[in-house]
Amino acid sequence: MRADLQHAAARIAANQRRPPTGPWTALRKLIIQERRDWSRSGAPRIGWKRGELVEFILVPSGEEWGDVGYYVAQAWSWLWWLYAAITPEQIVTRAVEKFAARASRQPGRDTGEGERKK
Repeated sequence: MRADLQHAAARIAANQRRPPTGPWTALRKLIIQERRDWSRSGAPRIGWKRGELVEFILVPSGEEWGDVGYYVAQAWSWLWWLYAAITPEQIVTRAVEKFAARASRQPGRDTGEGERKK
């Protein structure tokens, strides 16, 4: 399932015309993420928002934990091993489905924003 999330992440990055997220950036995005203005050319950073792990701590839910897995999959294999060891398979499956659907959106139109407000 990690490979499925990694593939979705690579497609999302390609759709947004940016390089794939590296392990250190994925780790940072668990704590804090950039807020971007997707309506402007180049989607400039306009601030910061909570990362996925922080969101999970504030509002524990299967969806938030699945979002954590999306970034963990882009980090290191040992971190994925820990995540997978404590995460029910149905949460990971739902995350794979969510991000695969996002990855299949039309290139240049996927922002990841608007699905929920943070």
